[in-house]
Amino acid sequence: MKRVTKLVSLALVGAMVFSTPVMAKEVGAPVAVYLEEPSDIGVPAITVRAIDEDKLVHEYMANAVTGIWDMDSVIPVAQGGDVILDGQKSNVTFPVLKPELSRVYSAKDLAASLGGSVLNVIKTETHVGFGVANVNYYMPGITGAENIHVYTYNESTNTWVEVTVTEKRADHVVVNLTGTGVLAFIVTP
Repeated sequence: MKRVTKLVSLALVGAMVFSTPVMAKEVGAPVAVYLEEPSDIGVPAITVRAIDEDKLVHEYMANAVTGIWDMDSVIPVAQGGDVILDGQKSNVTFPVLKPELSRVYSAKDLAASLGGSVLNVIKTETHVGFGVANVNYYMPGITGAENIHVYTYNESTNTWVEVTVTEKRADHVVVNLTGTGVLAFIVTP
């Protein structure tokens, strides 16, 4: 009987660690809620870091956003490094994070006004200063023939501003950024 109780207890602990119950972070934006103290049962550090970014472990490991709340279908967006800063090659990687849900809704409104649809919305930030960053985003499934526009959200004016797309090719969209923040990848007819 002790053996069965111990087995059931371990199964429940495993279910708690790998399940994703949710709570509202902001209206309509559920996020995963896990244990307060990762050391209680040995949650791997990588899992804790993924949770801190509201990501699944595979998203955290790939520096990607593969799913967004309130979007049924997204094209994953990842960034693998080698950002060109002010015309110079670097070893900088721009983190790809999940945006606030309000920005997702705003991007959907923008896409609708353009007659298009949102491929994905991400948030990026860096502590590296730059004038212009040429950033290659990996987007598996893009052929390069699509009419893709990338917009950044201007916090001071509460508007979307189109950024320069310097290249579109199979699985890649390359843009010039003058700052970090929320980016919306939108395809139009």
